[in-house]
Amino acid sequence: MASEKPGAFTDSMMFPTVPSLLDSSVKVVVLNLDSGSDLESLPLHIKDKCLTLMCKRGIISDSNIRAVLHNRLQKLDLSESEVTDAGLANLSKCPQLKKIDLNSIKESRTAVTTQGITALSQYCHQLQVVYVRRCVNLTDDALIALSQNCPQLRDLNIGGCPNITDRTLTALGQYSHFLKSLNFSRANEIHMDHCKHLTDESVEAITQFCPQINILIFHGCPLITEQARMALEELTVGRTSQMKHVTWTIY
Repeated sequence: MASEKPGAFTDSMMFPTVPSLLDSSVKVVVLNLDSGSDLESLPLHIKDKCLTLMCKRGIISDSNIRAVLHNRLQKLDLSESEVTDAGLANLSKCPQLKKIDLNSIKESRTAVTTQGITALSQYCHQLQVVYVRRCVNLTDDALIALSQNCPQLRDLNIGGCPNITDRTLTALGQYSHFLKSLNFSRANEIHMDHCKHLTDESVEAITQFCPQINILIFHGCPLITEQARMALEELTVGRTSQMKHVTWTIY
């Protein structure tokens, strides 16, 4: 088989990929969008294309989000967009939603509060993946509502939420039986380091109710004591533990 010579033209250079008429039309619509009402009546497959592009460009807002939502939507990325509790209220249209990304990429997100996440949990019971990193105004009540109302929850990012206490960890242990990932971790890991409000109760809840966890990191938590280490030791007594790595600080 002959190989291409350096500097030789290829088919892709001679015939560059041309965006489809549909993709070009969607781009024109999104870039010239005055209000969400222009999207309300579009077919779902076109609406999805508009939504994807709007999410990537970070132009979803409280005023246009309702127009691009529909009852078959399963994933929504708002990490680049500015929405508030008022915008999240429109997710009542999305009972099949399984993943929502509200991570704040740069600065803290202040306009999404406990009220918005609690309402979200009441609309979208099928949620499995929820990212709310740096949503600094969330409290335990929001995450308890998620745990109680969304029984399939398996991946939760609450990094940079400073108001979380033992109540959240206890609720996750009691209600989120499919939970495998918490905070910045990968599957079967929990990272809850430098959480100043957590106590031994949170570690005990994890060891009791989350048997699939195999990496647990809770260093820099000043209220966690020797009692937590004893709970971890009891976890391994009489059976094979899945725990592979534990990091903690005893004060």
